[in-house]
Amino acid sequence: MNAAAPGTRTAPSSQSLAGRRAVVTGAAGGIGRAIARQLIAQGATVQGLDRDGDNLLQAVREFGAASFVAHTVDLADRGAVDRVLAALLDRLDARCDILVNNAGVSRLRALADTDDALLDWMFAVNFTAAFRITRTLLPALRVGGRGAIVNIASELALVGHPNYGAYCATKGAVLAWSRALAVELAADGIRVNTVCPGPIDTALLHEEFATHAEPQAAQAAEIAMIPLARLGAPQDIAAVVAFLSSDAAAFVTGAAWPVDGGKTAR
Repeated sequence: MNAAAPGTRTAPSSQSLAGRRAVVTGAAGGIGRAIARQLIAQGATVQGLDRDGDNLLQAVREFGAASFVAHTVDLADRGAVDRVLAALLDRLDARCDILVNNAGVSRLRALADTDDALLDWMFAVNFTAAFRITRTLLPALRVGGRGAIVNIASELALVGHPNYGAYCATKGAVLAWSRALAVELAADGIRVNTVCPGPIDTALLHEEFATHAEPQAAQAAEIAMIPLARLGAPQDIAAVVAFLSSDAAAFVTGAAWPVDGGKTAR
């Protein structure tokens, strides 16, 4: 077997997350629950944050208290988030290997109907909470020298859509911030990547279909715009997040990963 050339590194192939400590926001259901499930399956323990306490308890029952610790918190409430983070860092023993800023909210509103309260709320949950949580956990992410941050944006960080102006703005902010953070934190051994989901088969998406006069027709029209001809599954996002969190992605940072069935490639 030939030895590697001097000065080269053998590319890591393992996606094992054994022994790693992860924090996932929006972990109670949909994409966040799938992300937690995948990280745990690959060996990580997860601290899950969500405002939905009932679904968080279901997640604890599914994953087991040794693998998943629930923290019920409204990410728009800064004081509550700060208190939860203090308790969370104590449980992590001040070391965090993986941070997934997944939590997000969406409302369909035309510009004229988007008031300040709605705009502030969407930015508070979709962007500001991620910024503040990352800032607080940064010392813990630096400890191991191989931290991974995965921020969940959206296809709508890449393309525009009517009546989603505020949502596009928040997710565009997540994407731009992630790129800047990737450059800033590279010297600390922390990688930062963004996943941009397309239409994913979750309760949130079906709530949006339900706002149309003919929800089934709205869903069919959405699928017609996707080259792979189906809605995504939460597991489709979780698999990419787990890869980006692992040593298999050791040379990947600052990237935006559309996981949208080819929708934004048109």
